Amino acid sequence: MIGLALMLCAAAFGQQAAELAAAGVRELEAGNVQAARRAFEESLRLDAKQYEALSGLGFIHYSQGSFEQAKDRLEKAIALRPNSFQSRFLLGASLVQLDDAEGAIVQLKRAVALQASHSDARKLLASQYVRTRRYREAVALLQPADEESCLLLIEARQASGDSAGALRLATQAAQRYPRSAQLAAWLGFQMQFAGRYEEARKLLLRSIELDSSFAVAYQLLGEVFLKEEQYAEASQWFARAVEKMPEDVETLLGYGRALALSGKLSEAEAVLEQAVKAAPKDARVQLQLSRLYFQMGDEGRARAAAVRSVEMREAAPVADTVPAGLRSRGGTPR
Repeated sequence: MIGLALMLCAAAFGQQAAELAAAGVRELEAGNVQAARRAFEESLRLDAKQYEALSGLGFIHYSQGSFEQAKDRLEKAIALRPNSFQSRFLLGASLVQLDDAEGAIVQLKRAVALQASHSDARKLLASQYVRTRRYREAVALLQPADEESCLLLIEARQASGDSAGALRLATQAAQRYPRSAQLAAWLGFQMQFAGRYEEARKLLLRSIELDSSFAVAYQLLGEVFLKEEQYAEASQWFARAVEKMPEDVETLLGYGRALALSGKLSEAEAVLEQAVKAAPKDARVQLQLSRLYFQMGDEGRARAAAVRSVEMREAAPVADTVPAGLRSRGGTPR
């Protein structure tokens, strides 16, 4: 009798937990996040294996930026339903936010296997292949079906060393999406990379015209003028880029070079000190400081910075050749 009573009690708790989880789903669909959260948490208090409650809380934590908590809930949800596309996709997206590219790839590959037509899952997986330098896999996964896919394909081609392929794709995509500031900037980047500076300037100015807040276009204009040895103009564009992204190391390095080549050594030193704070383990910053100190006649500090540069280069991976502002995370759920 006692055993039967316990079984009936457990069944009642399970039924109540399922009803609370279902109520939480309804509240979430209605946009009542706090009510949904309370229902999910109460459901799990009664039954820790309620999939809908775990999945719903995982979504809430993700949408609120609590990625560790999202990861914990979603892993438990997947243990209950290994073939849930939604839980796999959200767990992969959470791992992207936690900078766990390899873990994200495992989950996103499963998600794509479960729902191959889901474009955001494919784009997010491709972005992690690019991040881990598995460019061939990224290219194979993508088709230039929309603007974001085009951007990821261009990035994968460029980062793999296929500059000609990247230029061809950027040209086609910019024609297809003429109102895209990012594609105009990408094509401008390709043109300056190929030494076609006049075309690069026009495209980058067009990018700014389309979206004046798109900071990387200002940075790339600085790079174009720097390569043309027009240091005053380069400094002006880099200064505007720094206003928009004060911790971007590529921008700070370009600005420091332009100032140093203009003979403004103390200003260049201040900018490079800012770069050290933004990227304390970046060997390029120390190398540029070493050159600046030699230019200033301070051989002691120049040698010390050169040594630090060598040590950092040996300890750290090779820096990306693509400007940070042009790199895409691709398909991340909003």
